[in-house]
Formats: sequence, C-alpha cells, structure tokens
Amino acid sequence: MKREHGVSLNYHQAWRAKIKVVNILRGDPTESYLKIPGYLYILEKHYPESVVSWKKTEENKFLYAFVALDAFIRGWKYCRPIIVVDVAALKSLYGGTMLTASTLDPGG
Repeated sequence: MKREHGVSLNYHQAWRAKIKVVNILRGDPTESYLKIPGYLYILEKHYPESVVSWKKTEENKFLYAFVALDAFIRGWKYCRPIIVVDVAALKSLYGGTMLTASTLDPGG
C-alpha cells in the first residue's frame, strides 16, 4: 500500500477497511438475514401450494429455511429418479452451509 498509494496501514486498519468495503459491495450480513422472513412470507402468499418453512433459535436468530415451490412439487413425477445434492460453505460473518437438491427433467 505504501509503495503504490503512499499510505501506511497496519494489519488491523487494513482488515477493518476490507470489512467496510465488503459491506458496501455485498450489503451488511445482519440486514440480509433480517430480510429472510419477509421473502419467505411473500413466497407463501404468491405460491400458496408451496412448502415454505423456517426455524429460529431460542435467541430469535435465523437457523434454517426450506423452500419447495408448488411447480417443482408437481413436476417431480416427471423427473428422472436421480437426485443431485450439493453443499456450499457460506463464508460470511455468520458462516454456515447451504444445502441444495435438484434432479433432471425427462429431457435431460
């Protein structure tokens, strides 16, 4: 930093600056988690036959969500009997894991 920009930073200053920039670009993770109940509510209202559920901890913190849209549920009988499951580590302030499952339609 000093050589390219003429600014001297210690590790902690650089780390705080990085966190601020990430929050500007991606949004604050806390605010994002607070939006989840609203998104799930809208899904339930617009797709009433869908399965939408979520769970919070005793401290009222988001734990997990499950969404199966009605169109996917109805289309299940036309899918090949192969399920692909994938897991992704969430590398944000809160961490966690995203688990997804999908299948192929008859056309491949």
